[in-house]
Amino acid sequence: MTDIILSISDALREAQLQRLEASLASKSSGKTPSKSDSLKDKSANYQRD
Repeated sequence: MTDIILSISDALREAQLQRLEASLASKSSGKTPSKSDSLKDKSANYQRD
């Protein structure tokens, strides 16, 4: 059970960092990322090999 909680916590932390990076990148480039791009990024996080 603890491994699952840690895995979820890591995934949430990574998603939050990616959103922050995307936000900073869009501010520096002057454009906002599209909603479909952010959905693609989120789905890529949950794919396992």
